[in-house]
Amino acid sequence: MSSGLVRRLVVASVAALVLGSGSGPAVQAQAAPDVVPTSYERPRLDEFWGGSFFTDAVVSPNGRVLATVKFVGAESAIELYDMQEARTKRAGGLDMPFHVYALEWKDQNRLLLTGWDRESRLGVWVWTIGEARAKKLFRFDGQDDDYAPDPKFDTEEEEISFYMKRDDARRAKPRPDRTWIVSRLQADPDRVLIGTRLDNVDRLVSVNLTSLETKVLDEAAPDQWTEWFISASGVPLIRREQARRGSSVRLVRLAQGAAPATTLAEFPFEEHSSFDVIGPSEKPDHVTVRARRGNDEFAAIYDYDVVAKTFSEPRIASTKYDMDDVIFDTNNGLVAGIEAGRGSQFVALDPKDRARFEEIQKRAPAGTVLKIKSISPDDGLWTVETESPTDPGSLWVHDARFNRMLKIGQTDRVLNETSIGTATWLDYQARDGQALEALLLAPVGAQETMMPLIVMPHGGPHGVSTDNDWDRLAAFLTSRGYLVAQPNFRGSGSKGRSFALAGYRQWGGRMQDDVTDLVGHLVKTGRVDPKRVAIVGGSYGGYAALAGAALTPSLYQCAASINGVADLTTQMDWVNRFDSPLVSAFWKRTMGDPAVDRAAMDRVSPLKQVNAIKVPVLLLAGELDDIVDPKNSQLMYDALSANGKTARLVRFPRMKHAPERYVESANVFGEIDYFMQNCIGSEKLNSGPPANRANKREALVISDTSGAVPAKQPK
Repeated sequence: MSSGLVRRLVVASVAALVLGSGSGPAVQAQAAPDVVPTSYERPRLDEFWGGSFFTDAVVSPNGRVLATVKFVGAESAIELYDMQEARTKRAGGLDMPFHVYALEWKDQNRLLLTGWDRESRLGVWVWTIGEARAKKLFRFDGQDDDYAPDPKFDTEEEEISFYMKRDDARRAKPRPDRTWIVSRLQADPDRVLIGTRLDNVDRLVSVNLTSLETKVLDEAAPDQWTEWFISASGVPLIRREQARRGSSVRLVRLAQGAAPATTLAEFPFEEHSSFDVIGPSEKPDHVTVRARRGNDEFAAIYDYDVVAKTFSEPRIASTKYDMDDVIFDTNNGLVAGIEAGRGSQFVALDPKDRARFEEIQKRAPAGTVLKIKSISPDDGLWTVETESPTDPGSLWVHDARFNRMLKIGQTDRVLNETSIGTATWLDYQARDGQALEALLLAPVGAQETMMPLIVMPHGGPHGVSTDNDWDRLAAFLTSRGYLVAQPNFRGSGSKGRSFALAGYRQWGGRMQDDVTDLVGHLVKTGRVDPKRVAIVGGSYGGYAALAGAALTPSLYQCAASINGVADLTTQMDWVNRFDSPLVSAFWKRTMGDPAVDRAAMDRVSPLKQVNAIKVPVLLLAGELDDIVDPKNSQLMYDALSANGKTARLVRFPRMKHAPERYVESANVFGEIDYFMQNCIGSEKLNSGPPANRANKREALVISDTSGAVPAKQPK
């Protein structure tokens, strides 16, 4: 896995909870969830996290061997697929007491493995194929030994106590130690570049693969998530720093010879399309950037000269969407760009690559997004991952030499369109004529009319959009029998400058109207039962859910918020306390400035409009949230309770802005499932709330105005 993907995984966990591309025909009206094929059985909640699934796949430099890694239950498994002999074999007896999620070939005989050790620290290992053990490239202390076995336990209680104490020790650290690959240094057979994080400081380190000797080449500012960009010749050029809370980005040109380090740009993360480094460049002293220059409408892909601070002419661009990402070959050559949002199209530089992509798309399952995982040097083999809103995906190899496409395996054995349903894009108009779009997920067995609806506004809200990717919560709710609608309201990313700016200072205004108008459209066309409509969201989507209940009190039958903003002034106070002036200025531009806009902000704050709420409200809050002030959910519950409203608050003492661990996800999904069933489901439940069913060791803090709180909390 590239360092860029590692960064994007980090960004996803700290920047926003996103719950939740050509145009197609509108989805036809759907039917009640009770009508399903007699052979259909809805997937269980635990099946949304268990099972066997692929995490990465890469082709060897000679194009002969495909290496894959997947989780099988709780273990990692590496497989080597010989493309000439067309056979799969397990990776030669590798003893692997750590979890691998990414692979990269150093050369024909060595793989670089990225994963988690026994202490849940992100690390990098080098493995020579055929050897029994891999070598860890960087160790933080003398006790850092992933091959040391855990102790044996006489009783289950001793085992539980041991692992819980280990978890508590991890959480006591300000940041977990972590290591990741920055560059495999293709031209250097002996060295790789890695990033390391220790005591909240990231460093760029050169490692000798034979001796494991290390040398620090660069050090970032404290408390930043960092990525380095390296030239094609292996020279570090730019350091990208992202603030701890995911809210601002700084690009630093590294010192070269007598030239000192200089800051190239600094901007809020939500405005990253204005200028962001995303990869290397074939040109010396250049990097590949995604940028929206001047008054350009859409972000395009450029080469950027870090010395002269100038852009090339656009290398890849779209006239409908922002460009989101790029694909490089193994020599760091730019192959194609990927459109953002609903587009998700492969925009190739070479007509030959464009034709090949179209051929792959014809052979892939209908409606899936293609993601190119690796390209062999001779261009013969491409590894491809397919994914859709109703299918977590499959792994394929396209072999141009024999014009064949081989399916290596499915990401998940249970979850796919046959167990989730179907996805289609809907085009609709807002009340002022603005053209909008929404992704509709219809469950298995859906018919024509009067469906129960769950609206799911995405998080962010700026720079984020609903796209064609797999969304686990949306798929889960669809599998429960609901029509799920995910709108790209004004302010969403991917659709250019004008569309993004149209959402500024529109919290509770046009952004909320766009969500409301989607419900109105679906009701008017007969697809949705107006008496069975709910709204669910996280982060900004959580705000939209609470605002839907407060500002349109007759539209929804219930609302569920995950770490949502309840009061705009409370949230701005939080931003001013913990974020930089640059980020604070961004939120004042987009949300409002309490110093001059307090009355307007109060009018669209659910906390200040709580008397208008008529429906049950579910609040799920991570007490370690560092994006939205956790006080929002508690204040909202207290106000609802004081005003005699029906509300339930579940506080997760160990959860941050989004559920990351299995127990958190299982309880969040379970709470929403139970709440929705009693709100708009076909049959009310009376077996009590699902708190702590997923893992009885996880003590939640529950408040419920209906009194439906477990009599005894687990210790």
